[in-house]
Amino acid sequence: MERWLSVAYIAVVLGLGFASIWPQLTVRFARAEVKTTAAQGLVAQPGVTPSALQPGPIAPEVGKVNLNTASQAEIESLPGIGPALAQRIIEGRPYRSLEDLDRVKGIGPKLLERLRPLVAL
Repeated sequence: MERWLSVAYIAVVLGLGFASIWPQLTVRFARAEVKTTAAQGLVAQPGVTPSALQPGPIAPEVGKVNLNTASQAEIESLPGIGPALAQRIIEGRPYRSLEDLDRVKGIGPKLLERLRPLVAL
C-alpha cells in the first residue's frame, strides 16, 4: 500500500508540473489561421495560390527618412541611431550623398550599409 501511495504522489507531482507549463507550450505551438474569404475558394484549385499565402515582404514598406529634413525623432527611429548620434547627424547637415555620412563621428561602414536602404537625401 505504501508503494502505491509513493507512485500516486509522484504521478500527481508530475501532473501538476506538466499542467503548469502547458500554457507556454500551447502558446508556442498555436495553429495559425488565414482569415480571408477569397482564399477559401482558391485553395481547392490545383496550381492556384491565394494572394494571402504568396510570399512577400515581412514588414510593410516604410518611406525613407530624408536626413536633410528629418526631425531628431525620425532619425532616432533608424536602427543603430541613438539620441547623441541623431544630434550629430543633424549638426552635419546638409548631405549631398550617403557617403557624406561617413564624416559623422559614430557612423562606420557597417552602419552606413545598414542605413543605405532606409535613408534618402
